[in-house]
Amino acid sequence: MPTWDQPVQTGAVGAAVGGGAAAAMGASLNTKAVDSMASEAKEMLKSAKSGGFRVSEDAAQPIIDVLVEMTDRVERLAQDLQIVGSQAPTLGGHDYGQRVAKHQYEAFWDGEGSAVEVLRQLRGVLGDAGEALEIAKKKYQESESDATSTFGGQS
Repeated sequence: MPTWDQPVQTGAVGAAVGGGAAAAMGASLNTKAVDSMASEAKEMLKSAKSGGFRVSEDAAQPIIDVLVEMTDRVERLAQDLQIVGSQAPTLGGHDYGQRVAKHQYEAFWDGEGSAVEVLRQLRGVLGDAGEALEIAKKKYQESESDATSTFGGQS
């Protein structure tokens, strides 16, 4: 069972979260990519719950902080999309304008592959990953406590 106790280099994480990396990630999000991430996050959560991995607080906390920040960004993006998506484009009453307005609605709101659906799935991925890290952190603390109880005071 792997155990990680080295802290993440927050400079690299900070750079990945801001600027161009976040924009590139956002541009590549689609249902297939988020489905894959969701599957991996669920496996990570399953592994953490079964004790498949442990991680120290020093190593986990910077990642958890990034997940919280990304969740906040996804929430803000979802709010922005609701504002944009709730306003029909002013393209006129002709057939083409009506088709474009319908297409915009479907792209934003309607089912699989829509922006709203992808963001909903992404929120789930971030939540599962954060929960997995919290569980793995707790299991690490428990194993440290058990080791201290077992070997405490012995040289």
